[in-house]
Amino acid sequence: MKVSIVMPVYNGSKYLRKAIDSILSQTYTNFELVVVDGGSTDGTLDILASYPEIRYISEKDEGQADALNKGFKMVSGDIHAWHNADDLYLPNTFQKIVDAFNDLPEVGLIYGNYQMIDAEDKWICDTRAQAWDAWLFQHGRFCPVQPTVFWRKSVTETAMPLNKALNFCMDVDFYARASKKFQFKCLDKILGVFRVHNESKTQNASNHKVHVAEYKKVLSENFNFSSKDRLIFDLFIFRSSITGYLNRNVLSNFTKISDKKELLGSTNF
Repeated sequence: MKVSIVMPVYNGSKYLRKAIDSILSQTYTNFELVVVDGGSTDGTLDILASYPEIRYISEKDEGQADALNKGFKMVSGDIHAWHNADDLYLPNTFQKIVDAFNDLPEVGLIYGNYQMIDAEDKWICDTRAQAWDAWLFQHGRFCPVQPTVFWRKSVTETAMPLNKALNFCMDVDFYARASKKFQFKCLDKILGVFRVHNESKTQNASNHKVHVAEYKKVLSENFNFSSKDRLIFDLFIFRSSITGYLNRNVLSNFTKISDKKELLGSTNF
């Protein structure tokens, strides 16, 4: 199986090299990486030009979803994923994914556990993903975390292109459409590393209200929300906000690991 990764980027030079290196250092070597740049001016293009083994284009686009749509038209693999330019894969992520798809021919999309790191690559915690539950997903209780998600080519062909009108939740919309036709599976293994930092549009507190509104709109339209469904969504979001507040206070007291080798080798699963 060939693994195809699409990476959208715009002025992402701060973390880009680390993200690319986490892909190029995979133990499973049958893969391709396509980077779609939106016309960066911060040194991103210099970084991309230093990697002859990757393909990239750079041109103005209509946002992240548009960039991803362009990228997925360029790939040729059997297994697809998109990878944000601030996250990381573990060295054996692709091998785990290929093995899982070979073992689970009935499954269309796989996601899994993940590590969280901060802006300085310091370890925060290892997180076990929620097992797939369609009702909980449909009501906003959880969503697969992007750097752990992979799917078959047939899912791309069925559930794409992504909605260019969405600024935050194009992934939720994609999962919603794909989940109506394909089986999802949570793999109880760490597959990716999610970076927590304020420069991320989805993590920036100033974007919270508009992000939640788009999230609710996407789920409501995909699953024909009733008044009861909207209330359940609101309750889950409220619960999440309280849990997030408590977690931030607890995590702030943790002693964080600063050595990258220790980070990438650590696992509770």
